[in-house]
Amino acid sequence: MICFLTLFAEDIERTAGVYRLLGLHFTPERHGTGPLHLASAANGLVVEIYPGKDTASPGMMIGIEVADLAAVRARLADAGVHLQRDIERIGGEKRLIAVDPEGRRIFVRETA
Repeated sequence: MICFLTLFAEDIERTAGVYRLLGLHFTPERHGTGPLHLASAANGLVVEIYPGKDTASPGMMIGIEVADLAAVRARLADAGVHLQRDIERIGGEKRLIAVDPEGRRIFVRETA
């Protein structure tokens, strides 16, 4: 089971803003003398966004489940978030693919 995910971003607040639209809640955090970063913990998974320039993640897609995909899509559109794929229904599942400010793809699907 994956329990920890670290994302690097040139602008941590801008990147966190996209994930907030998807339902993650971040708080500022610092470990000892390390850099200030943002952390979200839910359902046994910790997602942290650290400042950094090494942000490329080729071949990786992050998956997030939401209760109301149409509402999430509207929030993403209002915020100007790029959608690589708009809402589509495949095999009884509704989903879309958004892109965060660092170019990472986010697979967002509606839970039944």
